[in-house]
Amino acid sequence: MITSLYHLMLLIENVAHIGPSNRTQHFDAIASACTGRLNDALAIHRQYTQVDQAIRGVQLYHTLLLRLHEILYTYCDRSVPEELNALHRLEEVLENIEFLFKRDINPLTLLPQHHEEHIRHYIDLHLECTLDKLRLKQIPSTYLDEVQSAMASLLQRGKIPYMQYHHQHYLIQLIDALRQLADDERQHKNWPSRFLILMINFNFNHIGFLNRWKELYESDPAPTENLLRYPQHFSAIPGFAYDPNRSSLLTLMCQYIEKETADNQPSSDIPNRFIHSNLNGKELKLWLHLCVKANLTRSSEKKEAAEEFSKLVKTKEGILLSVHSLTKMDKGSEFSAAVHIRRVLKTMLNELHEKFPELNG
Repeated sequence: MITSLYHLMLLIENVAHIGPSNRTQHFDAIASACTGRLNDALAIHRQYTQVDQAIRGVQLYHTLLLRLHEILYTYCDRSVPEELNALHRLEEVLENIEFLFKRDINPLTLLPQHHEEHIRHYIDLHLECTLDKLRLKQIPSTYLDEVQSAMASLLQRGKIPYMQYHHQHYLIQLIDALRQLADDERQHKNWPSRFLILMINFNFNHIGFLNRWKELYESDPAPTENLLRYPQHFSAIPGFAYDPNRSSLLTLMCQYIEKETADNQPSSDIPNRFIHSNLNGKELKLWLHLCVKANLTRSSEKKEAAEEFSKLVKTKEGILLSVHSLTKMDKGSEFSAAVHIRRVLKTMLNELHEKFPELNG
């Protein structure tokens, strides 16, 4: 297939050496040489008798087109109509090949600049206003800031991960999904949870986003523990990833939780026996706090008591909380837990008075 590009290749490779008086004529010749390239490529492709040869032929053809586009993009003056027309004609050939043979093109191939500019324009047009709407849905700003930072990083040339062909559809569909979430006007929905599910399904495995999730998990593991209780229920889109060289976001989350749990379990050969409570993470944390304050634990230091709790008492989801999670208090987000614990304490007090009526006197 690449032999059909020989004449076009000679014209484009000589662009850097063409004098000012011959540029218009030369770029017109490049535009004319682009005519019929697609038909020639299809005719040659039909001559392949083996699938692997056909795939290899498409990949070589596409690689050469990308190289020619990079040269022409570098040396043409896009303010001159004839030169811009030649560039657009070459891009039409490139995009037609990508559309017809998209299954044969390696998704890890670096994305050419005209595609990158289209994505940049789409991000500039929609991302900021979408994130502003998501902030109104009480989605943590640390998450949204990392999304914005990750997009800027991906568009920065020379910075890993590089913009690749799989990003061409991945980023557009991710932004569209975020826009749909932001514009959803239904009431009484758990938007932070829905946002995190969306990011897991789109495999937004940006390391900064993962680190922000770790911080929020350490401060309050309950929402994530409830969310990841059945990881098999997630429907991640095959082949989608912010960084295809890194494990999926769901895998990284589960591995982190498993490690946190393992670090808090005793390293004894004796089988572990646990107290399986009926409290969620926030409620169990508050219960420990009250036990320490009421002098029900041997140690009056919450951290020391938490070390024992972290090895023995599970939440109702079957999770052992870390020492850090058990000791870090946030009164602003734990009111509902306090309401439930007060109800539990009232039930216990009523039971005590029923067993010992003389206490009422």
